[in-house]
Amino acid sequence: MRMRVAVLVLVVSVSLTEAARCVPTSSPHCYKTSTRLEEDFICEWDERNPEKSQTHTLHIWDTEKNSFRTHVKCSKPAQVNILLEELGIPSRTTDIWVQTQVGKLTCNSSKISVILECMVKYSKPQIISMKRSAGILNLTLDKPKDNRGAIYEIRWRERDSEWQNTTFETKDSTIEDFHMLHLQSQTIYQIQLRRQAKLKSHLCKDSLHALWSDWSQMVDVPSEIRRRPVIRWVENNPKNGTRDINLFWDAPPAEESVGGVKYILRLSDWPCNKTKRKKQKTMNQTYNASITYSEARISIIAVNKVGHSPRQQLIIPAVKHLNYCDSDMPSNITKADNNTCLEWYKLEDGETRPRTVYSSEKKLLKDIKNEVEHFVRHYYFLHTIRNKQYQTAVMCPFYSKQKAPVNGPANVNVSDVTHESTVVSWLSIPVAEQQGFLQHYVIWISGQGNTKFHKVPANKTSFLIKDLHPGASYTVSISGRTEAGNGPNSTVNFETHSKEMGLSWQDQTILIVCVVALLCTIICSVAARRLKLLPEVPSPVIDAAEFRCPEEQDQRPMIEEVHEFVLLLRQDLGKRRENVTPEQSTLLQDFGLVVFEEEEEEDGEGGVTDLSSMKSCCYPNPSYRGQMLQLPEPFHMTDSTSRDNDTESTYRDGLFFETRVLECDKTSL
Repeated sequence: MRMRVAVLVLVVSVSLTEAARCVPTSSPHCYKTSTRLEEDFICEWDERNPEKSQTHTLHIWDTEKNSFRTHVKCSKPAQVNILLEELGIPSRTTDIWVQTQVGKLTCNSSKISVILECMVKYSKPQIISMKRSAGILNLTLDKPKDNRGAIYEIRWRERDSEWQNTTFETKDSTIEDFHMLHLQSQTIYQIQLRRQAKLKSHLCKDSLHALWSDWSQMVDVPSEIRRRPVIRWVENNPKNGTRDINLFWDAPPAEESVGGVKYILRLSDWPCNKTKRKKQKTMNQTYNASITYSEARISIIAVNKVGHSPRQQLIIPAVKHLNYCDSDMPSNITKADNNTCLEWYKLEDGETRPRTVYSSEKKLLKDIKNEVEHFVRHYYFLHTIRNKQYQTAVMCPFYSKQKAPVNGPANVNVSDVTHESTVVSWLSIPVAEQQGFLQHYVIWISGQGNTKFHKVPANKTSFLIKDLHPGASYTVSISGRTEAGNGPNSTVNFETHSKEMGLSWQDQTILIVCVVALLCTIICSVAARRLKLLPEVPSPVIDAAEFRCPEEQDQRPMIEEVHEFVLLLRQDLGKRRENVTPEQSTLLQDFGLVVFEEEEEEDGEGGVTDLSSMKSCCYPNPSYRGQMLQLPEPFHMTDSTSRDNDTESTYRDGLFFETRVLECDKTSL
C-alpha cells in the first residue's frame, strides 16, 4: 500500500513539474499595415517560455459560427502571416489566441476578441527633412503605405528634461505629411513620432482597434546655422600652370553642430563653361584643390539636420598681372578645341580684373587681336586640359596696336640737391595713358651750354644725376617711350648749391663723436667727484709761520758789498773748485746762490761784470747748480753802494752775493 502511494505522488510531482515548464505567450496582435482590403494580416506576440523546444499554434475562432477559421503554426518564433483567404470574412468578431506546446504539455495565451478589418498598424514614421528658423520647426514626414492621412502623436523635450506631446492629423491628398512645431530658439531638442490609421468604418470605433505604430527613432534637433563659414586659404607657389589651394574653415557652434554638419563646396575654374563646376561634399573642415592661374570662385555652405548656412563665396584672384611678356603661343598649341579655353579682358589700370570677361573654346590670340580696342592694354589666359587637370599654358598682356604715350610722367621733382648732384623722381605713367608697352624713360639734363641724355628702365621712378657744376642752373625733361615713339616731356628746373667749404659729412661725423665723448668724460668726472668714487689728492702741509712777516720789522737799507768773485762756466759746473772755502760753499748752498770765480785775462786786466740783472729769491732754488749765469756786458765797481728797491748785493772774497728781499721777509747777507 505504501508503495502505491509513493508511485502516485511521484507521477503527480512529475506532471506538475512539466506543467510548470509551459509558460503561455502574450495575447496576439493581428493587423495589416494599410487600410487596403486585399492586404493580408500579420500576427505577432511575445514569447515568455524559456524553453527552446517549443511550438506555437495560432487559433482564430469564429464566434458567430462557433468554429475555427484557421489553425496556423508559426514559422517564425513570434510571428506568423495569415492569408486573407484563410480568414473568410474579416468584418466578423473573432477570438484569437496562441497555444504553446512544450514536450507533451500545452498552454494557451489569453484570448482577444477583435474585428480583423479594423486591425491596421502603420509602420513607424520617417522624418524626411527638418527646417528650423525663427523658433519654428517644420517637419516633413513620409506617407503611410496606403498614401492616406493619419493621426500622429509627437513628443519633444530638451535634453534630460520631461517629454511634452501633442497630436495632429494629416490629409489624404498630400504627397508628404507636414507639421509645424514651435520651439525656443538656440536650444537643442529631441523628438519622436508615431501614427495610426484613420478608420472610417462604424465597426472600428472601439479603442481596442486603435493600433499605434512604433515610435520613430529619437532625433536630435539642432539650432539653425545663422552665419556663413569663415574661410581661410593658403596658396602654394604656382608651377607648371597650376597652383594648389588649401582651404580651412571653422565648425559652427555646438548647438548648431548637433547631429553632424556636412559642407558642400562648388569650385568654378574653367571660364569657358560657367556651369561646369566641381561639386564636393565633405564632413571635414579642410579642402585642397588645384586651380589655374586665372581667377577662381569657390562657394561653400554648411548643412545640418534643420537647414544650411548662407552661402559663402570666395574669389581667389588671378596671379599678379605681368607688365610685359612674350605673347607667342606655345608651339604645341596650333588650334582651338574643347581642350583649350582662351580668356581675355580689358586691363586699363594694370591690375584690376573688370566685370566683363570674354572666353572662348574656339579662338586663339591671333583671332582676337583685330577684335579688341586699339591702343588699350588687354590681358589673356590660355587654359588647357591635360590628364583631366586644368592648367594655364600662357598668360600675357597685349595690344592690338601701339602708340606713343599720351602724357609724360607726373609729379617730377628734385631732391637731395648738392653742389654736384641731385636726385630726380617722378610718378610712372598710368597704363591707360601709355597706349603701348613702355620700353624706358628718356631723361635730358640741360645746363652750362650742353645737354646730357640718359635712359632709365620702365620700372624705375628715380634717377641720380651726377657731375654737375656748383651754383649752376639746370633743366630736366623726362618722357616715356614705347615702340611707337616718345611721349610728351615733363620738365623741372633746379639750381645746384655753391661748392661747400665746410666740413664733409665724414668730418662732421668725427666731430660729433668727439664732442659726445668729451661730454661723457665731463659727466663721468662730475659724477665721480659727487659720488666720491676716486680718492682725494692730498694737499702739501706748509707751516704758515715760516712765511709770516712781522708787521713792524725794521726796514733796513740794502747794502751792497763787492768782493772778488769767481765766474763759473757751464762746462766747469761739474768740477770741484779748490779756491772756494768751505764757509763760502756752505753759505752758497744754504741760500741757493750762483758762484762765479774770477779768471785772469791774458792782458792782466780784470774785467768787471754788471751783476745788476742777477737776482735771487730768498727761497732756495733746488736746481741752482745747473744754471749758468750769463753776463751781457762788464761793469766797473765803485765805492758807492748801488741800491735797488728790494735787492741787496754783496761782493766778498771774490764771490758775489745778491739777495732779493721780499716784503714778507727782509734779510741781509
